[in-house]
Amino acid sequence: LSLPSVLMLATVASRASSFATSTSKAVNRFPARLDLLATRNMSMASSNNDSAWGDDEKYLFDLNGYIIVRGVLTPGEVKAANDAIDCHESEFVQRNDSSLRDAKEGTALYGSGPGRKDMGRVLEWGEESKVFKSVLAHPKLVPYFHGLLGKGYRLDHLPFIIAQDIGGEGFQLHGGTVDCTSGEYNPHLAYTCHQGILRNALLGVNVMLVDHNAGDGGFCVVKGSHKSNFKMPSGMVDGDKYQ
Repeated sequence: LSLPSVLMLATVASRASSFATSTSKAVNRFPARLDLLATRNMSMASSNNDSAWGDDEKYLFDLNGYIIVRGVLTPGEVKAANDAIDCHESEFVQRNDSSLRDAKEGTALYGSGPGRKDMGRVLEWGEESKVFKSVLAHPKLVPYFHGLLGKGYRLDHLPFIIAQDIGGEGFQLHGGTVDCTSGEYNPHLAYTCHQGILRNALLGVNVMLVDHNAGDGGFCVVKGSHKSNFKMPSGMVDGDKYQ
């Protein structure tokens, strides 16, 4: 399965992580994680393709907490995105300091190699930013954004590029309507379904620009965790239990 033109829309109410295994390719890229926070006071370009968000997609998202959308970017757009990243590769900042790591040392998600690499300012590259900006209101995605956020939403987090070398660190599992570690309700990440209407306080959009095969590592979501009512069992947050 080739995934370069795949996007994953995941409610941040789901417990999620990103990681690279020891068998992964030299660099895995998870670009432009566009976190969108629902609002009610902004105009948004309408779409004539609202049928793309239908009963099947609604059921699967409510069941799993995420949905995979294939074929959003063309091969040319994927190449343009990767070429832009290559041009700015020197701007990656690696998390070498242990205090900047997002996983606990000695755990499964900490990895055996260097820290992950982050690069921001992806919307400040002029013409090179065009493909990244397109994700914010892409005609193939707007129906999903309307169905999951409502008509009218804003960019909450600045998008950025993540690159990981073989053995690179991952994240602890995080997020959740009920916080993973504290067990406290978090309205800022909440997912609700009321009278057939799905709403997410925060939605993560993850763009896959290289193939992600089984065992390569990458973005992961604990299915159904967006509806969990309890904190995670000890060890699960760090990937040491219930894999």
